[in-house]
Amino acid sequence: MGPLSLRMVGASVRGPAHVRAGVPNQDAWYARIRGKGALAVVADGMGSRSASREGARAAVAACRMAWNHWAAAPRGSAEDLVRLIEVCWRLRLGLIPPDDAATTCLVYALRPDGTGVALQLGDGLIGLHGAPGAFRALTPERAAFASETRALGTPHGLRDWMMEPVGVLGSGMAVLLASDGVSDDLLPEKRSGFVDWIQDEVIATPKPGLSLAKALRNWPVPRHLDDKTVVLLWEQPDE
Repeated sequence: MGPLSLRMVGASVRGPAHVRAGVPNQDAWYARIRGKGALAVVADGMGSRSASREGARAAVAACRMAWNHWAAAPRGSAEDLVRLIEVCWRLRLGLIPPDDAATTCLVYALRPDGTGVALQLGDGLIGLHGAPGAFRALTPERAAFASETRALGTPHGLRDWMMEPVGVLGSGMAVLLASDGVSDDLLPEKRSGFVDWIQDEVIATPKPGLSLAKALRNWPVPRHLDDKTVVLLWEQPDE
C-alpha cells in the first residue's frame, strides 16, 4: 500500500425556514489539513438567540485558535483543548453576551504526532466510517443529553462535553461531522450509506463542495426546515 493522503469536503446551506424568512445561515464550519495534523469543526447557532450566527462563527474561530496551541503541545489533554475553546470563544465574542450567541460545537482535532480527540457539546453527529456498512457514532444517544441542548453560552460543565480519543485514520476510513439539520434525518442504518454516497458520488464531481451543497439544498426529507452542514475527512492511498 502506498502512502496515505488525507482529503476533505464540506458544505453548509440555509434550511427552507431561514430561506423563507430571509435569515442568514446559523451554522458555520471549518476544515483544514496541515501536514499530518487536521482540524474539522461544525457549529450550529441556536436559532432562539439573537446572535446565534455570530456565536457559531466565533466557535469556529475559537477552535482554530485553540487547536494551534493544543496541536503544538503533545501532552495536552482533551480537557485542555475544551478549556482553550471555551476561553477563546468568549474572547472572540467581544461585547456580545454569551447567552445571546449560544451555539453547539463539534470538533475533530488531530495532532501531527497522530494523537487526537473528537469533542462535542450539544446536538449533531460525529462518527467514524470504515468498511461499507461499518459506521460507529461517537456522539452519545440523544437521551444521554439533558432535555435542553447544552451549548457554548448556556450553563454547562466539562462533563457535558463528549470527549473521545481518536487517532490517524486508516486507509479508506472517514470521520463525519454533521449539524442536527442533517443528523436528525439520518437513521442509524443510513449513516454508512450516506458517507459512501459522499465518497463514491460527490467526490467524483468536478466541484465536490458545490455538489454537496446542492444535495443539501435538495434534501430528500419532506418538510425539512433546518440549516444543514456536513464535513467529511477521509484517508486514502495516493494514486
